[in-house]
Amino acid sequence: MIDAAWLAFILASTGYAAWRAYQYLSATLSPSDVLAAVGYGFITLARVIVLITLATLIWVPIGVWIGASAKTRRALQPLAQVLAAFPANLAFPVFVVVIVRYSLDPNIWLSPLMILGTNGTFCSMSSQAPPSAFPTDLREAAGSFHLGGWRWWVKVILPGIFPYYITGAITASGGSWNASIVAEVASWGDTHLTASGLGAYIADATEAGDFPRVVLGITVMCILVTLFKPAALRPLYAFGERRLRLG
Repeated sequence: MIDAAWLAFILASTGYAAWRAYQYLSATLSPSDVLAAVGYGFITLARVIVLITLATLIWVPIGVWIGASAKTRRALQPLAQVLAAFPANLAFPVFVVVIVRYSLDPNIWLSPLMILGTNGTFCSMSSQAPPSAFPTDLREAAGSFHLGGWRWWVKVILPGIFPYYITGAITASGGSWNASIVAEVASWGDTHLTASGLGAYIADATEAGDFPRVVLGITVMCILVTLFKPAALRPLYAFGERRLRLG
């Protein structure tokens, strides 16, 4: 009964907030403004998916390597925690100078600023070394069957760390969305670079003092983040719990 009452309270509060936001935005904005914000949101969503994929290719092998040795884990865990807390804005001057110097496309080359937040989460996850929790007897069984190369990755280690990976991916996706607000707009001195996306939309509206568009941008971001996790990541997490659970 308590759970049901709490759920009803959350739904009622969310519905009331959505109604008030609709009343406020409909008085100042048109449907074309909403469509523009949603379009920018899907651009940022595409960046998030690409960056999570790149972070996966980088940090999953590193996490497996760290988890294979307790000594390596102890030595690299402080470094991983420092990298996870690295502020992305310190890299802005370098990226702005390089982009301007070589006339690069900000829509592509500002994206690495977003991946700093994504990498930080995966780096922190790797410092916990999920492979260290991998059952020793399963490692020995894989060795007895002489599994190696891609078969070892596909049949042994990836199924074993899959639930841990999905947890990290869910957290990293939220970090990427937050980082987009500062990563899609970079400034250094008199040079200002902007990439198309919802983060830049919110940042520009904030700088202009356009509060309705700030509210619209944040609302669209909340909706996309809320829908992205259950639509894409939660089913993968449930699959890992159901089919790839060890023990």
